[in-house]
Amino acid sequence: MRTISFPFVLLLILITLTTGLKAQDVRSVDPKTLPDSDVRKVEEAIKSSGMSFEEAAKLARQRGASEQQISDMQQRLQQGTSPAPASGSGTESLSNEPAFETEVLSTRNIPAKEISRLFGSYLFNSKNLTFEPSVNVQTPKNYEIGIGDQIIISIWGNSQNNYQLTVNASGQIMVPDVGPVYLAGLTFGEAENRIRQRLSGIYADMNGSNPRTFAQVSMGGLRSIKVDLVGEVTVPGTYTLPATSTVFNALYLSGGPNDIGSFRTINIIRNNEVIKSVDVYNFLMDARISENIQLQNEDILFVPVARKKVSVSGEFRRNGIFEMKADENMEDLIRFAGGFTENAWWSNIKIHRKTMTGRTIIDVPFDKAKTVVLEDGDLVTTGKLNELYRNRVTISGPVFQPGQYEWKEGMTIMDLIVKADSLMGDAFTNRGNIIRLNPDYTTSNIPFNLDAVLAGRNTILLQPEDSVLIRSKFDMAEDPFITVSGEVLNAGRLEYSDNLTLEDAIFRAGGFTEAADSSFIEVARRLTYAEASEMSDDLVHIYTFNLSRDLKLSDENGSFILQPFDRISVRRAPGFRESASVLVTGEVKYAGRFAIKNRNHRISDLIAMAGGLTNQSFIEGATLSRQSEVLGNEFVAIHLDRIMKNPGGKNDLILRNGDELHIPEFMQTVKISGSVQNPFSITFEEGKNLKYYIHKSGGFSTGALKRKTYVRYPNGSTAATRSFIVKNYPEVMPGSQIIVPEKPEKEGMGTGQWLGIAGTFSSIAVAIAAIFR
Repeated sequence: MRTISFPFVLLLILITLTTGLKAQDVRSVDPKTLPDSDVRKVEEAIKSSGMSFEEAAKLARQRGASEQQISDMQQRLQQGTSPAPASGSGTESLSNEPAFETEVLSTRNIPAKEISRLFGSYLFNSKNLTFEPSVNVQTPKNYEIGIGDQIIISIWGNSQNNYQLTVNASGQIMVPDVGPVYLAGLTFGEAENRIRQRLSGIYADMNGSNPRTFAQVSMGGLRSIKVDLVGEVTVPGTYTLPATSTVFNALYLSGGPNDIGSFRTINIIRNNEVIKSVDVYNFLMDARISENIQLQNEDILFVPVARKKVSVSGEFRRNGIFEMKADENMEDLIRFAGGFTENAWWSNIKIHRKTMTGRTIIDVPFDKAKTVVLEDGDLVTTGKLNELYRNRVTISGPVFQPGQYEWKEGMTIMDLIVKADSLMGDAFTNRGNIIRLNPDYTTSNIPFNLDAVLAGRNTILLQPEDSVLIRSKFDMAEDPFITVSGEVLNAGRLEYSDNLTLEDAIFRAGGFTEAADSSFIEVARRLTYAEASEMSDDLVHIYTFNLSRDLKLSDENGSFILQPFDRISVRRAPGFRESASVLVTGEVKYAGRFAIKNRNHRISDLIAMAGGLTNQSFIEGATLSRQSEVLGNEFVAIHLDRIMKNPGGKNDLILRNGDELHIPEFMQTVKISGSVQNPFSITFEEGKNLKYYIHKSGGFSTGALKRKTYVRYPNGSTAATRSFIVKNYPEVMPGSQIIVPEKPEKEGMGTGQWLGIAGTFSSIAVAIAAIFR
C-alpha cells in the first residue's frame, strides 16, 4: 500500500470518527479493530473533502483523538486493507453524485516472434526503443479537459486552501464557496484562466498590482481513454490509455502492424471519419513527429493490408522488405534502402519479377530509376563492382613514388617512370619486367632493358593493368658483410663498405681486448668466382698481419683493403692468463681466498700459504669442489694425508681458478642409512668393522641387497663389499656413511611369457623326437 503522509492520517481518523462512529466517544475507538470497509469509506470520502490538512488535524484533536490513536491508525494503513475501486468526485463531500471508477491502463503483452526483415517492424519491437505511454508527464497547455480528469487547486498567502476536484459527468468541478465551474472541452490553459477568474470572486486580494493571495492550478490524475486497434495489428483489441497517449503509444502496446499489415496507411477514425492517415515511413525517414498525433476517447486505429511490398538485396546500405505506395517509384525505394554502398555497381540495377508465365529479369539503368514503377513481390538487386581497374598501371621498385597510376592511350614505360618521379640511384638497369594481364586472366611476362628505355632506344606501350617491376641492384646480390671474431670488444658481423681497411674493421669492432695478440691477425677470404668454378683443394685465401695496438693510420699493414665476406680473427696472446684464485675453508690457520701464483700451483702449496693445518683438522675428510664446464659443480675425492706426506706427488692436484678446498674438524660418528632396521648415526669405535655398525642399527631389513653394501668416506670416495668365497667388508673410518641399498622389485611373468616358454620347450621336444626317430 502507498505511504500516507501524517496530515492525511489525521484526516482519515477525523472522518472515521465523525461519519460512521458519531455515537461513540472518540477516545474509546481502537483504530486497530476498525473493519476494512470503514477504511475504504475513509479513502473514498477523503477525495471529495474540501478541508485543509491543518483544519483536519486541529478538529481531530478537539474531538479527543490521542497521539496513540493517530500512530495506530498510521500503522493500520501501512499494513494495508483490501483495496476498493478508486473513485473520485468533482463536488464536495455533501454531493450525492456517483463517483467515476478509475480504469486500469493497458500494458504491453506481445507474443515472442522472429525478427522481421520488413522495414519499420523494429520500431515497435526494439528493446532499445519504447513508445510505452507515460502517466508522469507535464500536462501541455493544449490538453483538452474531459470527464474524469482531476484538478488540483492550491491557495496560499493570506488565505490557505487545497482542493482535489474531479470533473463530473456534467463536465464541471464543484469548488467550495464558488460553485460549479464548467471545464469539459476547454484546454488546460483555458481551464486554468477560468478557475482563477472564479476564485477571484471570493478572494478579493488575489487580483491587483500587489496581490496577497495566490492560486496554482495543476492536473492530478488524468482520465483514461479507450482506443480500438483493428485490422492487421499484432494484437488487435481495445486498449485503455492515458489521455495524453499518441498513435505510436497505441501501436507499441499492440505490437504494431503484423507481417501483412501496412506501415504506410494507418487510418485514425474519429466520429466515423478518417481524420488522419499516418505514414510511419515519414517518421522513420524524415523524423516527422507530426505523424504521431494525440488520440481521443473512442478513436479507432485501422491497419489495412499492405498492397505492395518490394524486397531489396545486394549492395544497398539497408537490405530488407519495403512497403511502397502506388505513386512511388524505384528512386523512392533506393532512398528507403539508404542508397548504395561504396562498392555497388549502381549503373545497372536488376528487377526480379514473378509473372503469370514465370520469372523475368529487368535491367534498369540508374538514370531511368525515377520512371520505373515497381510491382508487389519484386526483388531489386545490384551487384558489386569488379576489383579490376579499367585504366590502372602499377610500378614497383627503386622509383621515388612507387604505386598505381592512371593509364592513358599511348602511354610508355618511360612515361610511367616520369609519373613515378624518376628512378633512384640503386636501380638495376640491365633488366626489368612487365607483368601483363591476358584476356583469359592469366598473366604474361615481358622483359625489357631499362638502359635502352632510358636512352630512348626501346619504346614499349603499356596496357591497362600492366605492372612494371624494377629491381634494386642491392636486391640482386647478397648483402655484403665482414666478420670479426676473437679478442675484440664487440665481435660479430659488420656491414661492408667500399675501401674498408683491416684497421677500420678492428676500430668498428671496438678495438682490441687486453688479451689480444695484435702481432698475429688472420684474414680469411673467399675464392673468386673464377677460382671457385675450377676443381681445387683450396677453400679460402689466408692473410696474416702484425698490427700496432694503437691503430694508427700510418700502419701499412692496417691499410689492407678488405673485400665482402672477409673473416678477421684476432688471436689471444699465448702468455695471457686471467688472474685466478682459490678458496680454502675449515681447519687451516688462515682460511680465505688466495691467488694462484703459477700454472703448477698445487694443494700442498695452498696449505702452506694458509699457514698449515690446525690441530683439530680431519685430513681424511678434506674435499675439493671444482667448477667443470661439462659437469658443472662437482666434488673431487682427494687424499690430503697422502698429499701432505708426499708434496708434488701424483695425489697433489694442480689447482684451477675457482677451486674450493674444505678441511673439516675431526668427526666422531658413523651414519648408517638405507635398508636397515633403524637408520641412524652412531659413535665411531676404533677397530670395529662394517658388520658391527649394521648390527647396531638392528641388522639388515627384509629387502636389503646385502652384497651391494658400500661405504662413503668423508672425502667423497667410496668402497664396496667384495665377495669371492668370504665377504670382505670395506674399512670404516670416522665420518663415514654406510649405505645398504634395497633389492629391485621383480616383475612376475605374464600369460604371454609363460606361453612363449611353453612353446619353446615344445619346439625343443619335437626336435629331439625327430632326431631319435
